[in-house]
Amino acid sequence: MIALIIGECGVGKTWVMKQMLKDTKRYKLGLYCFHENDNTIIVGKYDGSTFEGSDKLSMGVMKDLDKMLMYIKRKNKSAVFEGDRFMNKNFIEKAKPYIIKIDGDGEAGRIKRGSNQTERQLKTIRTRVKNITPNEVVKNSGDCLNLIKTKIV
Repeated sequence: MIALIIGECGVGKTWVMKQMLKDTKRYKLGLYCFHENDNTIIVGKYDGSTFEGSDKLSMGVMKDLDKMLMYIKRKNKSAVFEGDRFMNKNFIEKAKPYIIKIDGDGEAGRIKRGSNQTERQLKTIRTRVKNITPNEVVKNSGDCLNLIKTKIV
């Protein structure tokens, strides 16, 4: 199964992904950086910086989507994607992900990480999130992680 975690900036999408990194190895396929263990592929580059995860991937990452989807299928593993790079029609149509939305405005998370995103950036993401119909909505990142552990991974 492929899952996509969406939500406004700062709601905890990256935190969820980082919780799944235990016992993973880093890999690269085209423009995709990802972590993989026996069961799951966690897409993104996690390096401890302020903006990590899918935010660290190239803006052109979609050009290698078919390669990444073939890799996931060949490995017969679950895969989890998050964030802005994948909140688009092309990804959703091709990957057919189970979409999980973390509710909230993310303000506390942005303050905690010292985010300096402009109101324009925040509004753009907010609009993208609103335009995607999720399969499930969770209250917070902890609930999202629990859902992924029980349903996806």
